[in-house]
Amino acid sequence: MQALKDQFFSKAYVTTLASDVKHAAADFDTKDFVRRVLDRSWKARELKDRMHHVADCLHATLSRDYKACIKILTPIVQRRIRENTNSFGDMIFPDFVERFGVEDFKTSVKALEIFTAACSSEFAVRPFIVRYPHEMMQVKLEWSRHKSEHVRRLASEGCRPRLPWAMALPEFKKDPRPVLKILENLKSDSSEYVRRSVANNLNDISKDNLEVALATAE
Repeated sequence: MQALKDQFFSKAYVTTLASDVKHAAADFDTKDFVRRVLDRSWKARELKDRMHHVADCLHATLSRDYKACIKILTPIVQRRIRENTNSFGDMIFPDFVERFGVEDFKTSVKALEIFTAACSSEFAVRPFIVRYPHEMMQVKLEWSRHKSEHVRRLASEGCRPRLPWAMALPEFKKDPRPVLKILENLKSDSSEYVRRSVANNLNDISKDNLEVALATAE
């Protein structure tokens, strides 16, 4: 069976991505980008390392400031969502934000809101929660009332205290009250996709604050 890293981050994915970026930025050097990505270490890289590597190579080849990069990448993601051609490989877009946009809160938050419909921004949003705890949780409260189920799910999933394979959020392990405000808005959401995230979040909370979780569930 083909490994996940080869399914999601294949040579075909890389060349398609290069073509899409070229369409959005005429000066983008597709050959240089593909060469950078498919380097001598490519085959040995595991899935998460490939994701980071593609984002890094994209940043290097675009050779622009962060805002300009996001302005190019956003229409690419929106078209993929619209045409239903997005895939797990599109994790590179929120990863790009996480790796290069932590200093630009406003631009990054808007990008994550858009990118999450292509491939969830649940991992990428966490460094922003750590860096801007009050501001980011206010945004998440707004997201919990968003018209898109993908964004509403991000409101919950991104602040799970123990999200697997993700950066830990120790402050929410100590005090989950900021998270509970979001779950309250989403507990009866019309989307099962969102409600499952609420359940998983509450389960995370129970690992460190069992009485709080039980009281909330009741």
